[in-house]
Amino acid sequence: MTLIRTLSQLLPILLLLCLLDGVLHAIPIRVLAWDHQVAAMKLAIRDAKGSSPIEEMHPAGRTKIYQVAVGEIPLVIESLDRKGPDGKPCMSEIKIAEGIKQPLLVVLPDAKASTGVRLLVLEDDASNFAWGSFRFINATGKPLVYACEKKMVAIPPSWNPVSADPGGERRNMEVKFYLREDSSRPISSSIWEHNPDERLLVFLVPSNDARLGSVAMKMIPENRKFVEKAAEDKAP
Repeated sequence: MTLIRTLSQLLPILLLLCLLDGVLHAIPIRVLAWDHQVAAMKLAIRDAKGSSPIEEMHPAGRTKIYQVAVGEIPLVIESLDRKGPDGKPCMSEIKIAEGIKQPLLVVLPDAKASTGVRLLVLEDDASNFAWGSFRFINATGKPLVYACEKKMVAIPPSWNPVSADPGGERRNMEVKFYLREDSSRPISSSIWEHNPDERLLVFLVPSNDARLGSVAMKMIPENRKFVEKAAEDKAP
């Protein structure tokens, strides 16, 4: 009878644990600060299990991976330097679209937001953003065209990424960008290196320097060998 009573007491707990396990699932997320202003902020990711300060943000590279619990409780960014009327850190919700496997959280400055930031979530999984490819986000407000060798790719003004994969072996390539309405004169021309072991995230933004033309580029490279080495060093 004692065993039966014990099992009957444990059953609700076991059912609750099973329910929570079905509601919550872990997802790996990395963070990219838009600029040095954002990188200097004290931010944290809060999930169903608690709050984790974001360490070593930098505008030129992704942070380490944070395993976060995603479920019924909203995933948020906390601004530890900014408090609300209740004395708690101001928060912005991190909205991860269904199907995203490895989100990259881009944190942009936003003076109008209570947290001081605006959030953009991109899919960063290699099955969607392949090694050896370029990924463009056109924040210029103007339709652009990427041209390289015999390939041309339209890049509409949108925060939705557009990918281009040169393919082939490692080599230098001439890369040009045009305004869509004027294909006779490139607004940018330079030599890029294609490396099958690297991928390049490129934000196209309005230029503040007339010497650079009308478009500037914020480039975030990543090397597959460095990623694999970091994973090996972390493994037990």
